Parts: sequence; C-alpha cells; structure tokens
Amino acid sequence: MKLLVVSTSFPMRPGDSLSPFLWEYCLGLKDRGWDITVLVPHHTGLKLEENWENINIKRFKYLPERYENLAYSGGLMPGLRRSPLKGLKLPFYIYSMYSEALRIISSGGIDIVNFHWLFPACFWLRRFKAKTGIPIVLTGHGTDVRLAIAGLFRFFAHRSLAITSALTLNSDYMKGILKDLITHTTVEVIPMGVDTERFKPGIESPSKSKRILYIGRLIEQKGVGILLDAFCEVIKKIPEARLEIIGYGPQKEYLVDKIGDANLFNAVKISDPVGYDFLPEKYRSARVLALPSLIPEGLGMTAVEAGACGVPTVTFGLGGTSEYVINEDTGIIVDKNKKALAEGMIRILSDDALADRMGQNARQSTLERYLWPVISEKFDRLFRQLI
Repeated sequence: MKLLVVSTSFPMRPGDSLSPFLWEYCLGLKDRGWDITVLVPHHTGLKLEENWENINIKRFKYLPERYENLAYSGGLMPGLRRSPLKGLKLPFYIYSMYSEALRIISSGGIDIVNFHWLFPACFWLRRFKAKTGIPIVLTGHGTDVRLAIAGLFRFFAHRSLAITSALTLNSDYMKGILKDLITHTTVEVIPMGVDTERFKPGIESPSKSKRILYIGRLIEQKGVGILLDAFCEVIKKIPEARLEIIGYGPQKEYLVDKIGDANLFNAVKISDPVGYDFLPEKYRSARVLALPSLIPEGLGMTAVEAGACGVPTVTFGLGGTSEYVINEDTGIIVDKNKKALAEGMIRILSDDALADRMGQNARQSTLERYLWPVISEKFDRLFRQLI
C-alpha cells in the first residue's frame, strides 16, 4: 500500500527536534509494510528530494529559495502572527502544496493520503478530492483544530470534513472542540506516540535532582513568564532549586531581562533547542517538568516524553493535557496562577517519595497508552479499512 503524508512541518534532517513525532509516525507505518512518500515545504539549504531509510521525502518549492521561510521557524501560523507580511507568500505556498500533492498522486499510484494539520489543506481539499477520488484522512494536532471553529476557517473546515474519509485527533478534548463539525465523517482519537526505548528513565530517580525543566516555544501563551514568577517563590523556600528553559521564540529577550531583574542568573538557564537525540538526557536530569501553558494544549507531548523518562509534570491541565497528567498520580494539576504553580513545584521538590511515585506512574501510563507500535497499528488498521 502506498501512503502520501502531507505536512506543514517535518524534521529538516534526521535527528532534528522539529516535529520528530512525524518522522517516528512514518517509521512505524513503514514497519507495517507501507510505501511512504512525505510532502513538506522547501526551505533554504534543503534538497528538493531525499530518501531516509526507504521513506521518500519531497519538498515543494513555492518561491525563489531565499524567500522560502514560511516553515521551520516555530510553526506556520505562529510565524504568520509574528510577521503578518509573510501572509503575502501564503497563496503561493498553498497553490504549490496542492499542485505537488496532485502531481504525486497522478504519477505514483498512491492509495491514501494523510494531511497533518487541518490548514492550509482545508482551503483546497474539496477540489483535491474531486480530482483524485482517493481516501483522504485529516489529522489535527492543536492550533489548527482551534482555528477550525473560528470565522472563515470554520467555513472551509466544515466543507472539508464533509468529504474526508476520516479525521484523527490527539485527544478527546480536541474531538469535543469539533463536535459540531464532525457529523459526516469517521473520527478517531489517536495521539502521536513516543519512543520508549529512547525516552526511558535514567539510573537516578527524580528525587536525586532539584531541577525544574521547561521545553517549548518561548511565547506568551506558553506561560514561561508566569513560570519565572513562580520560580521566584520556589527558590525562597528551596534555595538549591534550579530551572532550565529550553526553547526559542519572540519572548526570549524579555525572559532574559526578567531573569536579570530578579537576579536569577545563577539559578535559571535558558538554552536553545537541543537535538532530538539529546532530549532524553535533559528529561532524565529533571525532578519535574513544568507545563504552564495558558491556553489549552492538544495533548502536551513534552509531558508524555517526560513521563516516559519517569519524570512527573506540574501543569494547569488545560485542554488535552489533563488526559495524560492525572492529578496526584502522574503529576500535579494546579489552578492557573503564579501562587498555585509555585506551590505545586515546591511540593514535588520537597517530597522525594512523591516525586518518585509520580514518575513511576507516568512511565507506566506512557507504556500503556503511547507506545509507537500501538499507535502505528491503529493508523494502519484505519487506513486499510478506508482503502
């Protein structure tokens, strides 16, 4: 069976930390016998076509190379919000993605196509379906799902979902958001998985560390500012506590200034994103993962990865995050304010037995629900049924 995967995001190279779950998703389906072609946007310095472990990677050009910067910079939609003028490039991007996907299907005998992220695919999906006639599966991840219920996006999402063969979402929370739009299509909740051989506990348990870890984009909605404010309270009670922030985004300079104003340079470290191969060691060095997102998450994959490494999470529990972080079991869910966040982190930093118990529970939960062989089997079964 031949599968075409179309996505707005994908690792730029093997081992890249950009959307690594999409690469693992492809590997899992390849192991189940699928012949896979991946179509993603081109970017400066990348080849138009590569083969990684017998998976064909194709990149569509949409402008002269020097201007191809809509992707690989923190996500398509966040990038457009930061630089609205980039929106002038979007029509070329959408047309090129559509045209290249159509060309691949017309020449490659593709049996089914899976679009990751609802937009921009929903802008042209009805026309695409009319021209190809093959089964189409849409996979939503987070921001794209929330867009689908707003204004003009809702119009295109409604039209597209009516003609798709199936929709997969990463949490019941995301399914609930689209409940009014998914009356005419098959819907399955299938999260992305985690490599539990790569992400696994280290020799030392969480209780041996006093490090709080944040991994994610440095944007206001992710709550990194409130995390810093809460840490100021934590270090008053636990002077040996340390915070490491790993990520990139427009708030970095603001956060550095905030650390300086609070005189926390000896206790807080901000690092650029690390390679995917180095992430497990970062998780294993931590006592607790902080996930202070101020907006609902689709699922919160950093919590799943941390849990696979035996590390619990403190979070506000918004959106699908509470489907993985079970309060008092795999982590702590607190009220959405600085004081509560600080108290949650202090509690785990102060109680060795609690930190270790929650870490063990988080690992077990990951093994039961997020193993890639289990996730791949669900996608494999769905795709074959639709064909």
